[in-house]
Amino acid sequence: MAAAGGAGRGGGSHVGARCPPRSAPPPAPVWRGRRAAPNRHPLFPQYNYQAEVAENQPAGTAVVAVAAQDPDGGEAGRLVYSMDALMNSRSRELFSIDPRAGLITTTQALDRESMEYSLVVEANDQGREPGPRSATVKVYITVLDENDNTPQFSEKRYIVQVREDIRPHTEILRVTATDLDKDNNALVHYNIISGNSRGQFSIDSVTGEIQVVAPLDFEVEREYALRIRAQDAGRPPLSNNTGMASIQVVDINDHAPIFVSTPFQISVLENAPLGHSVIHIQAVDADYGENARLEYKLTGVSADTPFVVNSATGWITVSGPLDRESVEHYFFGVEARDHGSPSLSASASVTITVMDVNDNRPEFTQKEYFIRLNEDAAVGTSVLSVTAIDRDVNSAITYQITGGNTRNRFSISTQGGPLPHPGCRGPAARFGWGRAPNREIPEGLGMVGGELCCMRAFCKGG
Repeated sequence: MAAAGGAGRGGGSHVGARCPPRSAPPPAPVWRGRRAAPNRHPLFPQYNYQAEVAENQPAGTAVVAVAAQDPDGGEAGRLVYSMDALMNSRSRELFSIDPRAGLITTTQALDRESMEYSLVVEANDQGREPGPRSATVKVYITVLDENDNTPQFSEKRYIVQVREDIRPHTEILRVTATDLDKDNNALVHYNIISGNSRGQFSIDSVTGEIQVVAPLDFEVEREYALRIRAQDAGRPPLSNNTGMASIQVVDINDHAPIFVSTPFQISVLENAPLGHSVIHIQAVDADYGENARLEYKLTGVSADTPFVVNSATGWITVSGPLDRESVEHYFFGVEARDHGSPSLSASASVTITVMDVNDNRPEFTQKEYFIRLNEDAAVGTSVLSVTAIDRDVNSAITYQITGGNTRNRFSISTQGGPLPHPGCRGPAARFGWGRAPNREIPEGLGMVGGELCCMRAFCKGG
């Protein structure tokens, strides 16, 4: 082999060059023998690669191309690209690389919500001496968000119990929805879309805080079913209208009992048996549960009051003997009290009038009457007035002679009269003289209503 610029000698070849000026060192000799220069490593021009790809793009979408440089020529400088075998298996499934061009593409549609990806790409040359050389580089792929997720509520149904006396502008519940998207696509706003027809609730559009803004009344509405919408700020926005908030109003004892009708007035016969139902005392309470369960009791009564009330039903019954002639009217009170805490009550008056039955016999004001009568008394002469009384009401007393009136010597007027008040005397019954025997008139006994009256009459001679 000849050297440029001159003939060479010996077994090896050395390539020389013309001598340069003294000021410069001579060039290094170049050997052109059978041994080739050592195979050098390929190099990537940058430390790592960062790329972005939109989610939901079809398989085969180009992401980024990597390129290494190899100073060698021929096969030693021809590079082949591949994924590092130790790389995350999921990443190996989602991406592929062209072994010659170094172009990384997707193998399927990507989901930004899953993760960001880190790849390790290896470049191998095809050198033989002393063997293939390689270099690696990291590739970071960020999946760009697309607004493809609707907000999701943390609970299918929110349930809260609220006292009906809660103050307005008090927070009672906070709903939460999350969106797997990013940035504005994940920014959620809330609003109530149904169930708030009375306008008693408000919701903070940003925080999801629900407040009571108007008074609640258990007796008007016991439960509210609010439907909540969660909507993101994407373009176009996506919303979820399935949020439900059940607001259960808890009753408080804010209503006192009310009697159905007052005052309570009734009449009862004086011979009513024990346990006889006289009158039903009824009150109502607009509250609920124990707050509406009522208990009744009598007030203003004494130990001998012949009436009691059933504390649960409100029925007043006879508990002792009645006697109109002793007590005609009973006046007392009744109280209805609920079982709330604190309890509330109402009062009413009760008047019971005892009605008369004919349970008293007439009684004569005297058991015996003594008279003396001239034997020449004219027929029709008024001899005696007898009087009987009856303690019952509207008792008309009649009189008759039941015995001892031999030969009908005497007559008696039959009509008495009504007794306007117990113990009042009725009109007197007058005995009349019929005939005058010249002897003592036999004693006569009369039974009127079971009472005995004895009249002894003596005739005097002229």
